[in-house]
Amino acid sequence: MAKKDLVKIDNNVVKFGYWWRANRDTLAPWWPEVASQVFNCAFDNLGHASANFLKSLSGKRQGGPVGFPKFKPRAAAKAFAFSTITIPDAHGVKLPRIGRVHTLRNVERLVAGRATKTTTIRCEAGRWYASILCETPTPTPPVNTKPEVWVVFGLDEYIALSDGTRLTNPRPYRHALADLRKASRDLSRKTPGSVRYLDQQRKVARIHKRVKALRDNALHAASKRLAEHYGVIHVQRIHLARGMRHHVLAQPLADAAFAEFTRQLAYKTARTGAIVHMHEPMTVEQHVDAMALAQRLANGPSPDA
Repeated sequence: MAKKDLVKIDNNVVKFGYWWRANRDTLAPWWPEVASQVFNCAFDNLGHASANFLKSLSGKRQGGPVGFPKFKPRAAAKAFAFSTITIPDAHGVKLPRIGRVHTLRNVERLVAGRATKTTTIRCEAGRWYASILCETPTPTPPVNTKPEVWVVFGLDEYIALSDGTRLTNPRPYRHALADLRKASRDLSRKTPGSVRYLDQQRKVARIHKRVKALRDNALHAASKRLAEHYGVIHVQRIHLARGMRHHVLAQPLADAAFAEFTRQLAYKTARTGAIVHMHEPMTVEQHVDAMALAQRLANGPSPDA
């Protein structure tokens, strides 16, 4: 792709909002029924996606290659965003063009008087959720004088620490696989688009939602424990991309979500003052030796020693 084409793409993204305002009456006569903030947030997402695409082409973006922005499929989760909302009471949010929506949780206590930036409304498993992004001042982390520890990932033992602590792998997807297979078979027998098909589709989505909730709960508990009890944490990376290409290891690796664990550990240690050192991935032999060492540390010294 030539450089002039990159400039053309960038200019089109910047001017897309003006183009939309000039052609919205013809293309979408229903636009007055939707709040303008929804369109503005969509333009922002398009701008970020295009910027990532251009940086990926020029080699300025780390990670794998990023494709050209495309529309979400119809089966994707329904989501839209507002830039400004109001909180009329403890259990309610007031959205533009929609009005007051009752919430199960106390929004006033969660927001705690902080300025709100963006509110994302999404539908998952037949239920609607509101995610409110607030401006929070970054606290100064305390001086952490807690002990140092090495972290080794595994599939049987989820996390093995150098002090002998072992965290088991919850395997939420594997435990829910039987129910998920049965629900998916029942879904395949329904006529697409029928009422029973939609009901069964929500049942399948609820199983996936529960798996995600169990996995997130285990990850948050493990990352919080490490961030609060240790001052220096050495994490040994693993070859996730290589393992995901293996037909046997792909499912348990995806179920373990090691990348999400390291992401949570990074921002939680920033609050507690702990330091995280990420080390290069080990080979299979080194990983086996590290797990054996962690097993010996957990069992204690041998009687012959």
